[in-house]
Amino acid sequence: MNRRAALRWLALCLVAGCVEADGPAEPVWGKQACAYCAMILSDRRFGAQLVTESGDRLYFDDAGCMVLAIDERALGTPRAWVRDATAGRWLDARAARYVSPAPSPMDFGFEARADEGVSWEELRGLVHARPRRGP
Repeated sequence: MNRRAALRWLALCLVAGCVEADGPAEPVWGKQACAYCAMILSDRRFGAQLVTESGDRLYFDDAGCMVLAIDERALGTPRAWVRDATAGRWLDARAARYVSPAPSPMDFGFEARADEGVSWEELRGLVHARPRRGP
């Protein structure tokens, strides 16, 4: 292996090691598919993700898709995050608040915020009460 290839490999290892397995990680925006509806994740304001108890990381284009995936797949209580629509940072999904109406990708109509809106449990109830149009 030449020196340039070795440096690239080392840089890749360092970058890969910087992502905490327990924390949120950036999806490949514009290429990563939603784990529920298969739509490409394109609008960062509505991104959501979780890490299952077995360590699998799943990405979603809408918090509503994540709610349905957790409940329909009986994922238990995975570590979950949503993207703060106003600040652009990841928030714990259960501590976040959800504001409606919002033009979310799958039209669940909620965006995550740190300080206003309905709770996670209220969001779950509203998502399940919504007429089904998706997968």
